[in-house]
Amino acid sequence: MPNGFKKCIIALTGDFDKPYERVKKWIEIQGGQLTVKIGPDVTHLVCSEDHFKKSVAKVQQARKIKKCKIVTWDWLEDSLLAKRPLRAGDFLLKSQVKAKVKAKATKKETRDDNILKGVGFFEKGCDEFKNKMYTDGYHIYRDSTGFSYDITLARSDLTTNTNARYFLKVSSFPYTINLFTPLYPYTLPRRPRVPLPAPRTQCLQLYESHVSPSTYACFSSYSSPTAGTATHVLAPLGSSFPLAMEQFMQFFKLKTKLEWKERNGTLDSGSETAFVYTPPAEGEPWGEVDPESIW
Repeated sequence: MPNGFKKCIIALTGDFDKPYERVKKWIEIQGGQLTVKIGPDVTHLVCSEDHFKKSVAKVQQARKIKKCKIVTWDWLEDSLLAKRPLRAGDFLLKSQVKAKVKAKATKKETRDDNILKGVGFFEKGCDEFKNKMYTDGYHIYRDSTGFSYDITLARSDLTTNTNARYFLKVSSFPYTINLFTPLYPYTLPRRPRVPLPAPRTQCLQLYESHVSPSTYACFSSYSSPTAGTATHVLAPLGSSFPLAMEQFMQFFKLKTKLEWKERNGTLDSGSETAFVYTPPAEGEPWGEVDPESIW
C-alpha cells in the first residue's frame, strides 16, 4: 500500500465540489489521514480562497500551528497525482492572495495612468481648438459674473471601467451683421442632435465674437477609448444668443440629467450613467443662476 502521505494529517475548509468521503479515501489510499478538527498534529489545511479571505475558524486555528501549511486545492490534487506531498511554497494561499491583490493594484494604477494620459491629451486638444477659434475671431463667452462657459463633464463607465468626459463650448460669429436679423434666428430643435458613442470625456463651450454686435455658436467635443476624439456643432456660427445658450443648457441636461440652474447645488441626478459637473472652486465665479432671465 502506498505510504507517500504517511506523515500528512490534512484538514479541509471551503467548497471544493468534491464528496468528503471520496477525498478521505484518496488520502488514505496514499497513507495519509483526513481530519475534521484542527489539532497540533495537522500538517496541511486545504482551503478555498473565499474561506481564507474570510479567515474562518479553521484558518485562524491553522495559523497558530507553526508546521501547518494553508494550501490550495491544487496542492492536494497535484500531490495525489504525484503520490507524494509536493512542496507547499507554490501553493500557499497567503502568497497567492497577496500576488492577486498586488496584480489588481498594479492593473488599477496602470488603468488610472492611461485615463489621466487620455484626459490630458483630450484637454490639450480642446485648448488648441480654443486657441484656433480665438485666432479666427472668437473667444469663450463670459457672463456678467465673469463665469467662463467652457466646461468639462466626466463620468465613470462601469461597463468598461473607464472615465468619460464631455467638453461643451459656445462661440460667436466674427462678422458684423444686422442685430435684428441674425443668420440663424431663434428656432430650436427638440434636442441636440449629436452622436453619442459612449465617450470618455466631453467638452462643452460657448463662444462669442470679438466684434459687435455679437453672434454665437455652441460646440461639444468628446473623447472615447473606442471612437477617438471629435467635435460637433450644437448651434452653428452666427446663431443668436438664446439659440446657442439653449443648446448649451439642453446638452448639459442630456448628459448630467440636471437642469443648468441646478448645476451648483447638491442635487443628485440619481443616474449611474450621468456625467458629473464639478462647480468652480470657492471664490471663483459660479455663473448666473438662470441665463434665460437675460434674454
